[in-house]
Amino acid sequence: MARNSDTDRLDADIELQNQTSRRNSFQLEELNNFAIDDDDADLVYHPDSHKRLNNLSGDLAGRSFYHRLHQFLSLPKTRRKISILGIVLFIVWIVLLVTFAHSGAFQNGNKTVYPGQNSTSPNSTDESALKDPQERVPMTLQDSRTGAFSIFSYDLVFIDIPGLSYEEDQGYYLHRSGSYHFLKKASDSEFNKKLYDQPQVEYNGQTHRFSLISLNSKLNKALLVSEVEAQWRYSSYGVYWILDVDSGAIKPVFEKDSDLPRVSFAEFSPQGRYVTFVFENNIYLLDLQTNEQTQITNDGNLSISNGKPDWVYEEEVLSSDRAIYWCQDESHFSFIRFDDTDVPVYDLEYFRDNTYPVTEKLKYPKPGYNNPVVSVHVYSLSGKTTQEVTHDDSRLGSDYVVYQMAWTDGEQLIIKETDRTSRLVDIRVYDSETKKSTVVRSFDTKDYEGWYNNNGDIYTVPGGGYIDTVVYDYHDHLAYFEHATDSEPKIITKGDWDVVDGVAGYNPTSKLLYLIGTAGNALERHIFTVKLDGTDLKNLTNTENVSTYQLSVSSGGKYGLVKYKGPAIPTDKIIQMENFTEDKEEYVQSKNLNTANMVEETLKRYQVPSKEYKTVTLEDGTKIDVIEVRPFDFNPRNKYPLLVSVYGGPGAQKLSSAFNYGFEEVLVSSLEIIVWYIDPRGTGGRGWKYKAFAKDKIGYWEPRDIVETTQRLIETTDYIDMDLTAIWGWSYGGFTTLKTLEYDSGTTFKYGMAVAPVTNWLLYDSIYTERYMGRPEDNGNYQSMSKISDVDKFKQVTRFIIMHGTADDNVHYQNTLQLLDAFDKKGVENYDMHVFPDSNHNINHNNANMVVYDKLYKWLEAAFDKKWVSL
Repeated sequence: MARNSDTDRLDADIELQNQTSRRNSFQLEELNNFAIDDDDADLVYHPDSHKRLNNLSGDLAGRSFYHRLHQFLSLPKTRRKISILGIVLFIVWIVLLVTFAHSGAFQNGNKTVYPGQNSTSPNSTDESALKDPQERVPMTLQDSRTGAFSIFSYDLVFIDIPGLSYEEDQGYYLHRSGSYHFLKKASDSEFNKKLYDQPQVEYNGQTHRFSLISLNSKLNKALLVSEVEAQWRYSSYGVYWILDVDSGAIKPVFEKDSDLPRVSFAEFSPQGRYVTFVFENNIYLLDLQTNEQTQITNDGNLSISNGKPDWVYEEEVLSSDRAIYWCQDESHFSFIRFDDTDVPVYDLEYFRDNTYPVTEKLKYPKPGYNNPVVSVHVYSLSGKTTQEVTHDDSRLGSDYVVYQMAWTDGEQLIIKETDRTSRLVDIRVYDSETKKSTVVRSFDTKDYEGWYNNNGDIYTVPGGGYIDTVVYDYHDHLAYFEHATDSEPKIITKGDWDVVDGVAGYNPTSKLLYLIGTAGNALERHIFTVKLDGTDLKNLTNTENVSTYQLSVSSGGKYGLVKYKGPAIPTDKIIQMENFTEDKEEYVQSKNLNTANMVEETLKRYQVPSKEYKTVTLEDGTKIDVIEVRPFDFNPRNKYPLLVSVYGGPGAQKLSSAFNYGFEEVLVSSLEIIVWYIDPRGTGGRGWKYKAFAKDKIGYWEPRDIVETTQRLIETTDYIDMDLTAIWGWSYGGFTTLKTLEYDSGTTFKYGMAVAPVTNWLLYDSIYTERYMGRPEDNGNYQSMSKISDVDKFKQVTRFIIMHGTADDNVHYQNTLQLLDAFDKKGVENYDMHVFPDSNHNINHNNANMVVYDKLYKWLEAAFDKKWVSL
C-alpha cells in the first residue's frame, strides 16, 4: 500500500505505506504555505526564517551562537552594513507598530495575523500580496481541481549511463514538454534535441499515439508505448515501440501473427544493446543489433509469472511492475519467478452495464494463508542457459520474500531476503562464475524491535562493493560493504537522525555520497554529503531552517536537480553538485524551473490558511507532533469547529514541512475551521524507538495518542468548539478514524469520516500485515486490537460516514460490509454510507473522485452546521 508524496493532494492519503516510485512524466505537485508559529514552544517560527525545531545531535550538531556571530562579523562590509541597517529599521518598525496599536490604528485589536496570510512567499514585498482581506475569496474544491493551487515540477529524468566518470558526466537528461520529449544536458543549457516530430506512428494502416518511456545509455534508441491499459498501482499493458533517434524510424518491439499485442513492460539493458519484455507472463529478449528475439521462459500462465510481480509483490515489496535485474556488462540478468498456484483467490466484481456482474479472480494472500512461492533465476547470454539460485542454506522457509537484488561490477548478485513476516533477514550472494549462492549476512529485526521494509535500494559502487541502509543505534543509516561477501560493514553515517531512501547520488572520482536525511526532526528532509569511508559529513542545506528537499543526481555524480519543497515557495534548480550549498550565490541565482510563480500570484487572491507546528507531551512523556491549520482571519477569541486528519500507518508520515495545499486546507479556508494533523506513535521520521511502538500492536497506540493529543490541545487553547469535533482518514487513515471513534466513544470526537477503511487486519494482504503484526496464530492482538469490534461504542458518536469502492483491489469492500453487518447486529444506525460502483482504492471511476470529495465536504459542512444532531 504505497503512499506517494508526489501525487495530487486530494488523493495524497489513500495508501497504506510510505514508499516512493520513479516517474518519467510530469508530476502535479500541489504545494502549501507553511507558516510555523508554535505557541507551545520556546521559539517562534515564521516563513521568512523557518528556524530549526530541535537541536541536532551526533555528527550534525547545531552551530553555536558564537559561531553565528563570527559568521556575521565575517560578512563583507557592504553586506554587514545592510544587515545592521536592517536591524535598525526593524527596531523602528516595532516602535511604530506599538504606537499604532496604542492609537487604535488597528480596527481589530484581537486579530492574530500570521505571515502566511499576508504573503504567499516569505520574500514577497508586492503590495498586491497585502490587499484588503475583504477582497480575498475562500479556496474551493473546484479551484483545486482546476489546478489553481498546483505547481508543475520541472520534468527531468537523468539518463542512467553505467560506468560514467565524473569527468565524462555532462548531465544528459530527458525532459517532457507537452506531448514531446527532448534530450537535454545540464552542462549546456542551450543543448536541446527534440526526439520525434509527432507523438504518433502510422503502422499497418493504423495510427498509434505514443508516449516516450526511456532513452538508452547510448542515447541512440528510445522506447515508446501506445494503447496503454492500466492494471494495478504500477503495472499496465501496452504496445511498445523502438525509436531510432538518428533516423526517426519507429518499429514495434513485439509482433505476433501480424498483430501488435500488449505486453506488460519493456526495458533496455544497461549498455542499450538489448530489450527485455514480458508477454503473457514470460520473458523475451530482443537483440537490437541482430533483431533476434528469444523467449527465455515458457511456463508463464495465470498463476505463474516470470519477471513480472504478482499483486502482493507489486504492491508491498517491489513497488514496481518488473522484476528483471541486469548486470552492467550485459553478460547476465536475473529475474524473480512468482508461483501463485496455492494463493487463495479474491473475487472482484465489476457491475458496469452488464446484466450479470463480471468477476475478476485476484490472487490475494491474507494473513495466515498461502503466500506466493518465489525463486530467483539467472540467465546467461553467452551460454543461453537459465539457472535457479539455490537456497540450501536458507533458514527463512519456503515462502520467503525477496525484497531486493543488485549486481556488483564483479558479476556477483546480491539478494536480500526475509521470512514471510519480514522479521528475519538474509543477504545472499550468487557468484556467476561458480554458480553457487551463500548467505553472507543475517540479522533479526528484534534487535531494534522492528521489522524489515525497503528504505532505499542497494547501491553498488566500483570495485565490487555496495552501500546499504542498516539500522544503527535505532536509526536508519548508510553502511559500506567493501566486498559483496562482507558480513561487517563500515558505518558511513551516524547520529540521532535518519537517512531517507538510501543513496541519492555518488561521485566515483571523489568517492562522495549524496543523501537525504531528517536532520533530527520528522518534518524535515535535508541534503548531505559524506565520504565513502564515513568522514567529512556535511549538510548542504541549512539544518537550522525547517526545510524539505528532494534530490536526483546524474550518473557520474556531477549534476543534480535540487528541489526545495517548502515551507516557502518551492524551487527546482539544476546545479553542479561540487559547487552546491544552499547559501552559495551560484545556487541562489540559479534559475527556478518550476511554475511556482504562477501559483504565488494566484494565491494572493485567496484566503490562504496559516499553519503552526506544535509538539504535545503526553502523560507518559511521549512527544507527539502536530500541525495546526488556521483560517485566514483566525481570531483566538472565537470558537471554531475542529477536524483531525489522520493516517497513522507504521513508518508512514502525515506531517511534512512541504509547501502544500490540499483537501484539508480548502476546508479550513472555505468552512473556517481548524485542522490538526497528528502523527501517533509508530509513524516514521523519528527513528526505530518511536516507530517500533507499532510492532504487533496495530490499532492500539493510534487511537490513544490521537485522543490524548486532541484533548490536551483543546485544554491548552480556548478556540475549539467541543461540540463540533470530527476526525477523518482514508485507507489506513480510515481504520485509524474508526478505531479512534470506537476507543473514544463520542467523548472527544462527535463526528467521523472513513474512506476505504480496513476494519479487520485479517482481511488485508499477508506481506504488509504480517510485517507489522506477525502471523495470526502467534499474535492474539489481531482480534483484541486490530479489528473494529466494540461497535456498541459507535452509538455514542453523533454521526459518522463510511465510503468505499466496490472494486477496491487493495482494501477490499468486504471490510466495510463485515463492519456494516456488525452494526446491524448491534442496532447501530447513526451513520451514512456511500458506495462507489466499480471504483478501486483511489475511487475515481466514472466521476467518482469528484463525488467523493464533494460528499465529504458537504457532509462535514452539514455536521458543523449541526444538521446531524436531530437525526
